[in-house]
Amino acid sequence: MTRKLRPWVAMAAALGAALALTTPASGADDEAELGPLVAWTKGTAVTVTPGVTRTTWTEKIDPETGRTLSNRTKARVLQIVEIDPTAGSLTLESAVGTNDATAETLTEQLAKVTHVTARHPWAGVNGGLFQREPAGAGAEKTTAHTSVSVTDGVLHSSSCWDGDKGSSGAVIQYGIPYVTKLRTHLKLTTSSGEFERIDDINRTPGRPPHCARDEEDQRVSTSPPVFTDTDEIVVFTDDYGLPTPKPGTDPLVAATADPGYEVVVDAHGVVTEAREGRGGTVVPAGGRVIQGIGTGAQWLRARLVRDDTVTIGQRLEDVTTGRDIPLDASVDVVSSFHTLLLNSDIPKELPNSCSGKEPGADGVTLICTDSRTALGTNVRGRPVLITLTGQDNEDGEYLQTFAALLDAPVLGILDALNLDGGGSTTLQTGTTVHTPPTDLVEGKLVHRDVADTVYTGVGGYGMYAKP
Repeated sequence: MTRKLRPWVAMAAALGAALALTTPASGADDEAELGPLVAWTKGTAVTVTPGVTRTTWTEKIDPETGRTLSNRTKARVLQIVEIDPTAGSLTLESAVGTNDATAETLTEQLAKVTHVTARHPWAGVNGGLFQREPAGAGAEKTTAHTSVSVTDGVLHSSSCWDGDKGSSGAVIQYGIPYVTKLRTHLKLTTSSGEFERIDDINRTPGRPPHCARDEEDQRVSTSPPVFTDTDEIVVFTDDYGLPTPKPGTDPLVAATADPGYEVVVDAHGVVTEAREGRGGTVVPAGGRVIQGIGTGAQWLRARLVRDDTVTIGQRLEDVTTGRDIPLDASVDVVSSFHTLLLNSDIPKELPNSCSGKEPGADGVTLICTDSRTALGTNVRGRPVLITLTGQDNEDGEYLQTFAALLDAPVLGILDALNLDGGGSTTLQTGTTVHTPPTDLVEGKLVHRDVADTVYTGVGGYGMYAKP
């Protein structure tokens, strides 16, 4: 494939002059390879373990102006962990912590991957987008995934609808991430063959977070983004980990007050309880709990009674290829709204979005302070974990500019998925966290609790190196 000429190639010489670099010029070819990273200094790669290295790029500050080219007085850091399966027996996986409904810090989640010290993950970053559900009447404050989330083949959330186009995600299997568009197909089927669509998994009925799950969902809030649907069926898995939500979870979303109907299903698909009202139920091991509100409750009430059997059908479709991805124990998925790079190109639909803006060093021009996290694959076929932050503060970049940074030829990144960013951005190798804490809790800065993680650890996916 012929690579398109980047505007950074033409700008490289001007950038070098503007920065008044003290190092000797390395030539136009080198500057072209650096692209936007001509304004950054590459540090020495640190070997975490054979096959896992962490490289840090630090933004340059012009000694005359005391500013970076991006209009900052404090330099940002771009950190890239490269995972080489030819150099060691390494996995790439996603995981939640104590359970699927409880957010925890990256450090806490990685510590729960294994109790064997020698098999502790080598490196990890925070995972997909999520939203905290409010602590309403009779409900704990829980975590709900924004889009498709899968751990060891267990689906934890449905895809965003987006006009039935699905949502961006990375399928992680056999140590490699595959960035694509994903769409879930979920349905309940009774023993008589009647079926009904399932709206989602592991979240409060009536309150889809962050994005619509189908054309019936209506937006009720923009900050945070919340939708509503008065007629839903939601399934809870046994790794949800908390009692199922009771009515009144969110006083601002009327649909959550519906008393609804609840069905408990054991590991064999047999209904053990079917009752009016919902919530406070612990999901049985290997089983499921089904909650319905509105017409969803009516459907459950009319068709399922104790000792009936019901099948919960789950399909995960790769929209790019039109094929289903089997949900077996080898499959993990993390999701996002946005793909940053696909086949070394920045998608045309990528918005230049930013949640946190403030005046830059000139006091006028707004800079984006959203820290960024990404998961990708490079030209050597190796997974990469990426963060962009301030050195001791939350800082980052507009989404399109972040994508352009990752598209620098010197990095060789082919595909990249934007993960949860802002205060969620966290990178850890071994037991050391390399990104700054951002959340103020009881007067102290701490790292934010997140929904899941992507990590590399000890495993059986090593490959023979070519001679």
